[in-house]
Amino acid sequence: MLNKLQKEEIVNNYRKSFSQTPSFLLINFKGAKVLELEQLRTKLRNSNTKLSVVKNNLLKKASKDTDLEMLFSDTRGETAIAFLGENYIEATKTFVEIEKGYPSLAIKLGFIEGKHLNKNELEVISKLPAREVLIAQLLSVLNQSLIDFLNISKAIPRQLVNLLNNLKDKK
Repeated sequence: MLNKLQKEEIVNNYRKSFSQTPSFLLINFKGAKVLELEQLRTKLRNSNTKLSVVKNNLLKKASKDTDLEMLFSDTRGETAIAFLGENYIEATKTFVEIEKGYPSLAIKLGFIEGKHLNKNELEVISKLPAREVLIAQLLSVLNQSLIDFLNISKAIPRQLVNLLNNLKDKK
């Protein structure tokens, strides 16, 4: 059993995590085995995600007088919270995959970059390519535009030279 000081420290840590990490998922782990939670933690290490079991009342205290208060007002049951790192797409993919394999690890809600997301929206995010792939695709599009511009700018002098050559051949 936690004493009052320990509870206050936990609440302060949650508040700090909410302010530092704008993305998190709440997981219901009712009926989950320890092995399943350990497998989930192992997979999450690659995406810089922290998973911890929480007491719902401490979570509610931590969110009191914040924008998140309404999210946690109805939180019940066995709950774990995953504070997602910068690569929240990879972490969300991991959770969606694990949930398919272990239905006892169900996503309750998601909060990504300041927006509350339902389960369907989280599945859409999990299907997005990784951040590096998206950046590569953007750079490819930008690069292609530059190549097209250079080809067009070379075409005008090339056509002028061809026209002059044709006129010279006619004379």
